[in-house]
Amino acid sequence: MAKKRAPKRRAWNKGLEVGKRDGFTPDQVKRIRGLLAARGVPGLRDLALFSTAIDTMLHGQDLLALVVGDVQRRDGSMRPVIEVARARGMPPVRCALSNASTKALEKWIAASGKKFADYLFPGRGVEGRHPMGQRQLNRLLKLWVVEARLDPSDYSVESLRRTKALHILKGTGDLQTVRALLGHARIESTARYLGLKTKADPIEVCRAFDI
Repeated sequence: MAKKRAPKRRAWNKGLEVGKRDGFTPDQVKRIRGLLAARGVPGLRDLALFSTAIDTMLHGQDLLALVVGDVQRRDGSMRPVIEVARARGMPPVRCALSNASTKALEKWIAASGKKFADYLFPGRGVEGRHPMGQRQLNRLLKLWVVEARLDPSDYSVESLRRTKALHILKGTGDLQTVRALLGHARIESTARYLGLKTKADPIEVCRAFDI
């Protein structure tokens, strides 16, 4: 007697064109943080940079423009929520910093002796008068990825921005919240940025999206 065939399951991505999804998984984030923390004092800058990039979901140029006063009050206490001015005249965004990020930033600021108006992540040059460049950030990211035994061709600076956005979307299905966190003006921009390309309602799309 012939076996009955199981009904075909509807593919999660049926009718969707899925774009590039290159965020880090929670395990990969934990692995990279662990590797940077294991360096001790020499790894404080990179640990603070990586953690802050994941939490804030900022564009590279906005992330690198942060100064000490953006994340630390004058009394030395850390700000759990920061408001970040953005380039190109775009409205500011509010970002929540995790305990991991605030601790890493506090240690980095103390160890480096940075003042209130100093760039958090200065570039090469005289006394850190200029912020780190995006090319340097990209080179650092590739080094972290290789050290974590991941394929560097699968990740870019945008991976840092997309990581938490993708995980929030997966956990809540709330594309409007992700839009606000990324600082997008339109929800369609958020859907495209996260690789959801469809003529359907973006909210319905995000509920069907599973990674």
